[in-house]
Amino acid sequence: MMTAVNLSEMKVSSNPTETLVAFSIGSGIGVAVYDPVSGIGGVLNFMLPDSTKANGIDPEKVPLMFADTGVPFFIKALFEQGAQPDRMKVVIAGGAHILDQTGIFNIGQKNCQALKTSLAIYGIKIQHEDIGGTSSRTLRLEIGSGCSCIKIFGQGDVKI
Repeated sequence: MMTAVNLSEMKVSSNPTETLVAFSIGSGIGVAVYDPVSGIGGVLNFMLPDSTKANGIDPEKVPLMFADTGVPFFIKALFEQGAQPDRMKVVIAGGAHILDQTGIFNIGQKNCQALKTSLAIYGIKIQHEDIGGTSSRTLRLEIGSGCSCIKIFGQGDVKI
């Protein structure tokens, strides 16, 4: 069973038949987390680094849109299901320069920095990252096996 994780969303699951998928990740970042002991996994698909700079958007209504509010919300949901930070396998994908290929705004880079800062607060390390470039990606997490897969637009899958 495939479950889409849309922009500014997260999904957490312990269903071994479920695969969580974040499609077309551009400058945002998809975060796949899996705890092999508890069998809990989840995917967060956020768009922007900093909720304090959200012009006209209420971060309380869409906390998963931002790294600084979405990551704590996501990690708390994983902890509530029994995941532990020292057992977490973390794979990230995205942070591309899709609309800003000149790099003037560097949203993708800022997203990556904000994510790493937020994860460090919990002592969580990233095992694999596919960040940057100019291509969108799709990130999948198979809950039953804990296997993550990244597909770069126009290229094949990379299993992690």
